[in-house]
Amino acid sequence: MSDADVDELLSGGIGGFGTPFIVTDAMANWSCMQWSFDWFKKTYGETIVITSSSFESDVRMRGRLSDYIDYITEDGDLRGRVPRNFSYVGTESQLDTAGAGSALDGPQYLVSWDLEYLSGIGDHFHQPYFMKDRNLLDRLMPETQRAFFNKHTFAFIGPKGSLSQLHNDHDHTHSYLAQIVGRKKLVLFSPAEAELVAQVDPFGFTVDGTGIDPQNPDPDRFPRFLETTPFECVIERGDLLFLPSGWLHYAYGLTAGISVARDSVDRWNFGRWFQSMAITNLPKLASRVVQHPSLQRDGIAPPWADRVRNDPYLLSLLTSYYRP
Repeated sequence: MSDADVDELLSGGIGGFGTPFIVTDAMANWSCMQWSFDWFKKTYGETIVITSSSFESDVRMRGRLSDYIDYITEDGDLRGRVPRNFSYVGTESQLDTAGAGSALDGPQYLVSWDLEYLSGIGDHFHQPYFMKDRNLLDRLMPETQRAFFNKHTFAFIGPKGSLSQLHNDHDHTHSYLAQIVGRKKLVLFSPAEAELVAQVDPFGFTVDGTGIDPQNPDPDRFPRFLETTPFECVIERGDLLFLPSGWLHYAYGLTAGISVARDSVDRWNFGRWFQSMAITNLPKLASRVVQHPSLQRDGIAPPWADRVRNDPYLLSLLTSYYRP
């Protein structure tokens, strides 16, 4: 795949938001292709993980990865069942508010597992060859990325029936989903049609839990759904699905599976990414500056500066200047 091919795929499509595509040769030399459920159990079995019944669920469970692997490789329907030795995360009042029973609506899913704190695991997979020299995030110092940016390296490990409800990814990054074990079905919508299938905030991001269920659409909530052009695909071992910035996606595990994901930024989404990153991280940056020991010691920072991070008016003001 040439640079010209990638440029066309990332800049054309519905509304000029690009077109998703699947590449079958991107993972050929990645060592993650040797991963299996047994490998994770033996290598990271004592690692504590957090699971939920879906990407959007507020109710979480906590336990060892080895027990979770045993759970997802069991036979039968896992709905209404939880991993052995797992416990709920949160106080009783939080669980009462969220409804702990909702955790049992679907099987427990290790979704968006942050791999950046597991030493060496990120070396097993990379940016695909067609993005290797295009990804601007790779040019940033690691310290800068850790200090100010969201995480960009994830794994998804789940049983048959694991669900990621319709959403789009943070910060307007491009992203890929690479399938290592199993099969996964996805339904995709262009950002140009986002408001026809979900509630969308001023930044262009879907509001949690508001997206349509593509397998059972509700015409009362989304009367213009039939005007959309959904893309549907199934990815299998060795397939890499690349999603241009802002694309909405719904994912359903057809079998137990392992997937990995990385985000990227190039010239086609840099403007949207930079605005989103700057606005959402400015309060964090301001807080770090005013709390610096030298400024505290010398009394340089004005009293109001200490309240910048938590001032809702500031974020509201910044949002009004955002232009996707």
